[in-house]
Amino acid sequence: MKRHVIATAVALAGIAGVAAAQPPAAAATAALGTSNNVQIVSGWAASRIVGAYQTDADVRKCGTTLPLNHVTNNIIFNAGGTVTESPRFQPVGDYNVFGIPGLFTRTIGLGTWSYNPAKRSYSMSLRFDYFVDGVYYGMGTVDRDIVLSADGKLASGPVKSFIYTTTGSTIVDLCGNAASRRL
Repeated sequence: MKRHVIATAVALAGIAGVAAAQPPAAAATAALGTSNNVQIVSGWAASRIVGAYQTDADVRKCGTTLPLNHVTNNIIFNAGGTVTESPRFQPVGDYNVFGIPGLFTRTIGLGTWSYNPAKRSYSMSLRFDYFVDGVYYGMGTVDRDIVLSADGKLASGPVKSFIYTTTGSTIVDLCGNAASRRL
């Protein structure tokens, strides 16, 4: 019995020593200079965004005063940090989108989200592929900074999107604001 108590005490002391040797997470991130950019996808605060939303956004070419274009979609923020976006873009496509001659169609958007506890805000990044006249033409990206309302029913903030050719050239950059209402 005495040997068992001593062995347990030694094991606990070893665990405590290892834990004490580890720097606190805040100190580690501060040492890296990233304390305000810690991104997480788990825990109660981060998981508040998990669910389905309908989004309305108004965007225009960045840095211009061109008229706003209204965009709608559905977004699902999944537990663990992934996101799926379903555009409300007509399935048959549309002609001359973003000044690209031909029939423009696109896929769903797939990406990730994370939560910054220091800023109490979320970030979302996703990408989609698009086609012109049935031929792969490039990809698009959507990036959002999101603040979730206290009741968790509204996720809003700025949005920025880029449309690229297959060679990586930017066709258009769009900036604006988006509001997502929980379904």
